[in-house]
Amino acid sequence: MLLKAGDVFSNRAISRIFNVCTRRGIRYSGSLRTGINHVVLTTFLNKTPEESIENPYNDRFEGESLLYTGEGRIGGQQMTRGNLALKMQMEKRFPIFVFEKKAPGKYMFLGQYNVVSVEIEKQYDVHGKLRNVFIFKLEKVSDRVLLQPGNLKSSSKTVKVNK
Repeated sequence: MLLKAGDVFSNRAISRIFNVCTRRGIRYSGSLRTGINHVVLTTFLNKTPEESIENPYNDRFEGESLLYTGEGRIGGQQMTRGNLALKMQMEKRFPIFVFEKKAPGKYMFLGQYNVVSVEIEKQYDVHGKLRNVFIFKLEKVSDRVLLQPGNLKSSSKTVKVNK
């Protein structure tokens, strides 16, 4: 299967294709202890004020870089779970596949990315309280990714990237 930037998928299809859960913004296959195979990120860039209350993350593009807010909607974020997986990607370089939520149940593939840095920024949580969040700076590796049957379930090393 060839994924190209602009392709649109349902949440269930993303879960099935990448062998990840259907919930969360940072979904990973594998284990923090034994190794991550790959990560699927979902972002919501153009939100209404009402949507911003439930989804307080301030994800945005700065030039060509995606600034992705870590997980955790209440209080200061912790370097655990998905946040730790993204931090580990800077060293381990497993693939990150990014999708943008365009409408309920519709996600557009943006491409394959790498994390290049992580910083702390102040943002409001779902209760309107200012808190520390992790901002992961991601840079695009490719607009096109060739997925071969079964290669995402066992090892990310067999994922072929076409630039």
